[in-house]
Amino acid sequence: MSTTVWDNALAAARHQEPDTVPVVLQIYSLNLKRYGLVKEYDYYHDLKLQLEAKVAFQRRFPEVLMTNALPEYGHELSLTATGFGGKVRWMDDAPPWVGEYPIQSVEDVDRLIEAGVPDPRVDGTASEYLKQLEYFCDWFPRDLREEYGYVDGNVYPGTCVEGAALAMGYDRFMVWMRRHPNTLHRWLSLATDFQLKVCEAIEEVVGPCRILGIGDHIASMMGREQFREFVLPYLNKTFERYPRALRWWHNEGSVSHMLDEVDKINADVWHFGYKDDPALCKQKTHFCLQGNIHPPLFREYTPQQVREECWKIMAKASHGGGLWLSTGGGLAPETPFRNIEAMIEATKTKIA
Repeated sequence: MSTTVWDNALAAARHQEPDTVPVVLQIYSLNLKRYGLVKEYDYYHDLKLQLEAKVAFQRRFPEVLMTNALPEYGHELSLTATGFGGKVRWMDDAPPWVGEYPIQSVEDVDRLIEAGVPDPRVDGTASEYLKQLEYFCDWFPRDLREEYGYVDGNVYPGTCVEGAALAMGYDRFMVWMRRHPNTLHRWLSLATDFQLKVCEAIEEVVGPCRILGIGDHIASMMGREQFREFVLPYLNKTFERYPRALRWWHNEGSVSHMLDEVDKINADVWHFGYKDDPALCKQKTHFCLQGNIHPPLFREYTPQQVREECWKIMAKASHGGGLWLSTGGGLAPETPFRNIEAMIEATKTKIA
């Protein structure tokens, strides 16, 4: 039986030697809107176009695994905020953002706690996302689901601690770590309980969790003591709910100042950024690393420069598995496809 692209990536994630270093890319609206020649707002609101674009990209690059072969509705950043009554601000040709915070005072936290955990099936952008997941379950091609592990059992509940911060604003979150730590912990506990309910609602659509994906950048915005107190327990509460799943953490912000603390995150794969050295990250942490060419440079490089950068990363971090070759973050807008081809070509060269 031949090894699938997913099998190869899974071997690397388990720190086994894969057939070739997997190429795993986070490609999403910023690039896929080009398929329909539309602006970002139109892409988010055309589910059929999203599905067609993702399938077309996969057919174009059969050697690549995507980390976002699911619907996109801005839920990744707005899910917690809108679940608790916040509002999304849609942009014409840029990703949406949280335009109205549900938390602006300590009293707001008391009010939300008294109201209880919202139901993601009816509250906020989660409710729309669940409907979109049903569409993908109905129409995403079966051959791609089997070859690449897409859709079925894919649970991507959005941000975790960062989602709680986005429901109040980053600045208020940071100030409250010092001024109102107890209230912040109460809010984080409630927000995490909501995320777990989101995971359960997603499982009702896609089946039992096989892949858990959480994008959360807030670790790179603070020091080790704050990370240990306000981030790690809540991030791990969700990751530890699914010990048998492949658990993926996306954070391209630099955390080199506390790799020993980051190593305590109970995820299997870390999609890391260009500022963190692959060799050091592999030495100091347990993760399979996904990365880490700087996306804007990846867009501007010649194909030969791409190959050379890929060889450097593989030389540092590919021995014995534990590497998914990628950019250090999502693909930059207008990234030329010839550079993706160059990345694939680089993996076919033996690294000494």
